[in-house]
Amino acid sequence: MDFSTIGIYELWNMAGQPDVYMIDLRDRKDYRKNHIDGAHNLPYDEIGKWQNTLPKGKRIVLYCEHGSVSMLAAKRLAARGYRIYTLVGGISSLNGRI
Repeated sequence: MDFSTIGIYELWNMAGQPDVYMIDLRDRKDYRKNHIDGAHNLPYDEIGKWQNTLPKGKRIVLYCEHGSVSMLAAKRLAARGYRIYTLVGGISSLNGRI
């Protein structure tokens, strides 16, 4: 199964929608410093614990710091049947717009 990449404008259009579940894949320390409102902090290092607990009926939006970790997670989660979107460039692409 495939996943989609999205940019900043698509992210803002999706944020807050009831069928969107947003995941910040960074560690808890970075999440506490800043994150996108409504994002759940599920660190990539713990993906084995939470990968089968996500809501199947929602669009899952992933982001990390620069985009590479979310790409790895996207491949893994898409293979499990989730509808995955990943933010190109990660949270750093937002340039302080959160």
